[in-house]
Amino acid sequence: WNSWNSFAGAIDHTVIEQQADALVSSGMKDAGYEYVNIDDGWWTGSRDANGNITVDTAKWPGGMSAITAYIHSKGLKAGIYTDAGRNGCGYYYPTGHPAYPGTGAEGHYDQDFLQFSRWGFDYVKVDWCGGNAEGLNARTAYTQISDSISRATAQTGRPMTFSVCEWGGNQPWNWAPGIANLWRTSGDIIYWGERPSMSKMLANFDAAQHPSAQSPGHYNDPDMLIAGLPGFSDAQNRTHLSLWAISGAPLIAGNKPSDMSAATRATLTNREMIAIDQDSLGRQGTKVAEDASGLQVYQKVLSGTGRRAVVLLNRTGSAATITARWSALGLSGPAVVRDVWAGADRGTFTSSYATSVPAGEAFLLTVTGTDGTPPAGGGPITGKQSGRCLDVPNATTANGTQLQLLDCQGGPGQTWTRTASRQLTVYGNKCLDASGQGTANGTAVVIWDCNGQANQQWTVNTNGTITGVQSNLCLDASGQGTANGTKVLLWSCNGQANQQWTAPAA
Repeated sequence: WNSWNSFAGAIDHTVIEQQADALVSSGMKDAGYEYVNIDDGWWTGSRDANGNITVDTAKWPGGMSAITAYIHSKGLKAGIYTDAGRNGCGYYYPTGHPAYPGTGAEGHYDQDFLQFSRWGFDYVKVDWCGGNAEGLNARTAYTQISDSISRATAQTGRPMTFSVCEWGGNQPWNWAPGIANLWRTSGDIIYWGERPSMSKMLANFDAAQHPSAQSPGHYNDPDMLIAGLPGFSDAQNRTHLSLWAISGAPLIAGNKPSDMSAATRATLTNREMIAIDQDSLGRQGTKVAEDASGLQVYQKVLSGTGRRAVVLLNRTGSAATITARWSALGLSGPAVVRDVWAGADRGTFTSSYATSVPAGEAFLLTVTGTDGTPPAGGGPITGKQSGRCLDVPNATTANGTQLQLLDCQGGPGQTWTRTASRQLTVYGNKCLDASGQGTANGTAVVIWDCNGQANQQWTVNTNGTITGVQSNLCLDASGQGTANGTKVLLWSCNGQANQQWTAPAA
């Protein structure tokens, strides 16, 4: 839980203790919500002669170590807020308190993070208002902060979860996984004084789609939850949680646990939804189908065998039927479908499940079947010059694995299927993909979770070439190589034999 969405800067020990108590009494703690995170507004920027943070003891009797002790006494963990620059966001955008200067950590990284650790904090959110205003280099600043946190932990023995709140402008998904536990991928989901917005929630969900960056312990963060805030219906709350769960996003509640409806409590504490979000594989779900504009299917591979989480999302203004096909999920039937929010099995289905989804809503499902074998009609893609097959090295399923040429062996890593949506799929749920949506010569050709994007669409031409719909470049055996291990990439079509292939029939 984080204090900002409901209290902004108007926080003190009473507010935090009340919400910590409510996390326990409401059942949120038992459901898995374990942090009480104190956001901006806790500090006026004052320091003593040695540069150590000093706090208003009227707001925080006994200091910050007293509030962490209270939180810990409830079986919870404590989080704190600062900024990478000299001033926190409350200086530039004062909300619920004056514009206090000096509320950032710049110039005191080692000192402040050691103090946070000694106070007993288990989590630290580091904002970017000061860093942005000063023109700091985000990657450099946050790496320095990560190092300071590591040094603090080495002294105190207390690890701290590190949240990078840089808003996505410097593409933290490309560098934060090596230094942080979570990183914001967009601007705030709500600003103080606003009412919750479905369009803004969806925009943050979309901006967080960086599945290659996510792994257990390292997460794309589309921002705190707005479920339970005034202005969102129960159905909107469920849609919001469905999208965060399929993303494997951090679930950071922003409502008032001390004053929430039974329906909000039931949504936030739904055990099946939380299990999807917190699945041990740590995967981020991806879009696998969009039969009509705005009618989308997302899937997340779950731990175990033949298990998928599925979201059917209707972004349109009218109710519509959305179909999840087992082939798009990498499953073969029959498969059991369960409606998470209803807590009910919907039955066993041979090859797909279709249902009407209300306008602007999402259904969250689990589908349990058999991990798919390559669909009928699949087969090898063979280089005409080399006589070798397009191959996924070691039959791995890891996103981003670059393809190669290898002696044809007929295994699952060499069995490709052409779909009606112009995809070339392997394993049933991985697509031939132009890495990073690249359109330049030399772009690596990799496998990736099928997501319906144009860099995963291909044209198999009558002249033997395979061209990317987005790039209009040809599938190419690098350097006209014919040996095992030759990498496959994109290159301008030139009519040479290393760009000619035989592919299975559609």
